[in-house]
Amino acid sequence: MSKTPVSILQEMMVKQNMIPDYELIHDGGGRHVNTFTYRVMCDGFTAIGTGRCKKEAKHEAATAMLTEIAKQRNYPQLPAASTPTGSPSRSPFHVTPLPPKIPANAPFVNAIGELQDLCAENNLQEPIYNLIKDSGPPHARVFTITCTVSSFVEEGVAPTKKMAKHDAAGKMVKRIKALVDQLNSIEDEEGSLDSTLATNKTEIMNRNAKERYYSLNKSIKKMNLGIKLSEYHTKWKDSLEMDKRKKALEELHSYLNEILSLDEEDADKFTIIINKKLSKLETILSDINVTVNTKEIPADKSYFLKIIELNTCPHLSQIGIGKTEQEADWNALTKMVEFLILLLS
Repeated sequence: MSKTPVSILQEMMVKQNMIPDYELIHDGGGRHVNTFTYRVMCDGFTAIGTGRCKKEAKHEAATAMLTEIAKQRNYPQLPAASTPTGSPSRSPFHVTPLPPKIPANAPFVNAIGELQDLCAENNLQEPIYNLIKDSGPPHARVFTITCTVSSFVEEGVAPTKKMAKHDAAGKMVKRIKALVDQLNSIEDEEGSLDSTLATNKTEIMNRNAKERYYSLNKSIKKMNLGIKLSEYHTKWKDSLEMDKRKKALEELHSYLNEILSLDEEDADKFTIIINKKLSKLETILSDINVTVNTKEIPADKSYFLKIIELNTCPHLSQIGIGKTEQEADWNALTKMVEFLILLLS
């Protein structure tokens, strides 16, 4: 295993009955990622080294001192007097390559904070960091930390835990930004396709109505990358404004009483009434940016199946079964209203 600059300088000075004098002259200033500076003095020379951690700064100072001594005394260049070298490939240490070294004067980017903000903007769960590997000899430790956001996992490798955490967070930021950009580009392509197809007045009106709906709905139904499927509708309920949610609940309670009091004696009249009730449900839910769709499922001649579906994400659906088409509509409508009352309460 190659010797470090600190150990080489120490051995060189001990042979001359001297000891290198290291002094920490800058401790980083209390920033998120500190920059340390060491000064070393020996044999009448002075050298300074800067690094992201104290160990790195000390090695840089020793490297600078060895270079200065070699220069002043016309020694041949000391190949070992660089940064600590890794073990041979057969060594069990350093099996994970380190990321490129960040220059000490490079601008600091708080990847951890940026990832936190990015997760909040996209309704993602908070990042989880775990130390999964700590390898290498005591003077050259290598840390591996994972960053987990929803189902995404990225690894950071560095000589310190803090640097490894930032490395993992930076990779996660790039991955999420790339995914969001990709999803946004898909939406843009769909929008351009809609504009091409709008060749007559009716299509233009439909497109404008659709754009208006999405503009109103955008603030509530954001692209959701990290919420579990089982938790989505709870999150959706909590995202609604209290006044609109309370108003919808009151209207749904009154609406349910109207449905339960319907009489199915006249089938034709009952069909008209059901259609009017569906339109009223659409009006009630329009205040919370939800639309209603109905579908018919093929079934045996002995019964009918009808589905009422809401365009939440994922969609909410209720199935009604009846001996007649009107009865299936009524059952589906009743179940959907009862479920909405339960969900919004």
